Order: sequence, then C-alpha cells, then structure tokens
Amino acid sequence: MTRSSALTSYVDALVDRYTTERERRSDGPPPTNAGRFPRRWTLHLTYLAVDPQEAREHAVTYTEGLTILRPELPAGAALLSRADAWNHVEPVFCGRTGPDNEICMDVTGHPGFHRATGLGGLCWGDGDASQ
Repeated sequence: MTRSSALTSYVDALVDRYTTERERRSDGPPPTNAGRFPRRWTLHLTYLAVDPQEAREHAVTYTEGLTILRPELPAGAALLSRADAWNHVEPVFCGRTGPDNEICMDVTGHPGFHRATGLGGLCWGDGDASQ
C-alpha cells in the first residue's frame, strides 16, 4: 500500500464500484430536494500496521486526535477494518451504555469496569469478574 500506483488503483476500483452500484440502484434523476438534507459521510484513513492490535492502537490515536480538532465528530462511531476487507468492520470503542446513559469509551474488549469518558467518569458493570 505504500506505492502510489497500488493505492491509486485500489481507490479507483472503489470509486468504480460505488459508481456502478449507484447507477444500478438509481431509478431516474434524484429528487429536486436531494441535496438539501444532511447526510452521513464516511472518511476512510489507510495506514500501515503489523497486526490488529497495532492497527487498533493507531485507530484510537487518530480518532482521539480528530475529536480534539473537531469536537462535533462522534468518537463512538469510529470503525476499524483492513483496507482490503472494508466491509468487515468492528467498533474501535466499547460503546456500552451505562445506567445514567453514559457511554463507555474504552477500547473494544477492554478488561474491567465500564467507564465513561473524562477524568472521574462514571463506572459501572461487574468489574474484572465479568470479563
């Protein structure tokens, strides 16, 4: 993935696939108000890592950095996949909801209690015994 030609051909293949899919599903011109409503968009970042553990660590770092720069971005929506298997995604953060609707922002599969974001965040769960 470090060669620009390999990355370019991968991106071109994705663009061609989405264009084909969009054209296949289209029943005609888009409605006149199609551009007026906000839609969800996805940014795909490609980086090198030797194993899933390192990839997850990078994903956490990148997500935390982006949410510092753009606080309106939901960190809990971050997903991780291999570049060649983007349809097999897993969440970067736990995301379990606590008793006061606090959301656990520890890394997926973390040991111990669930903890809300920030220093002194609410803790809940069964602790180390449940993991």
